[in-house]
Amino acid sequence: MKKVTYSIVITLTALFLGIANASASGVSVAPISSTMTTPGPYEGIFTGNVSGDNNSQAPITLVLTHRGEDVEGVVSLGEGLYVNAGMCGGANVPPSEQSFTVKTQPGKPRELSTQLAFNVGNYQVGVDLESLISDDGKMITSQVGIDLPWICGRDPMLTGTLYRTE
Repeated sequence: MKKVTYSIVITLTALFLGIANASASGVSVAPISSTMTTPGPYEGIFTGNVSGDNNSQAPITLVLTHRGEDVEGVVSLGEGLYVNAGMCGGANVPPSEQSFTVKTQPGKPRELSTQLAFNVGNYQVGVDLESLISDDGKMITSQVGIDLPWICGRDPMLTGTLYRTE
């Protein structure tokens, strides 16, 4: 079960950050053309913390480009995040860096929301991501609920708050 838990934790960490199409598999993300439209509210560099189970926290940095509904970037997660998957175990999430691309909600450029499902180690895992940037564009708040198989006994929740640094 530990291998399954580790895979789930890695997947969930990437999803927490709004990654709909992670490039961890080696797939490169095409850059957004800077001439498409003016920058959206998610444009910039944001730093903060992501919180997990057992009062764990890890530093996080997002470097984002936002054009139209398209948001792409790089997320760097530091050490310290722990995720408890109930009867399926728990794990410390290793520091990592990932590229990603995601879309804002149509007509709502300050909201990222997605529901995804993955098959991890023959288990169906659902993820419900919600992210909102403040009206002044200086703070991002995010949360992700992870719907693990019933046998795990609990569904972890990760939360994060990031502040614009540039």
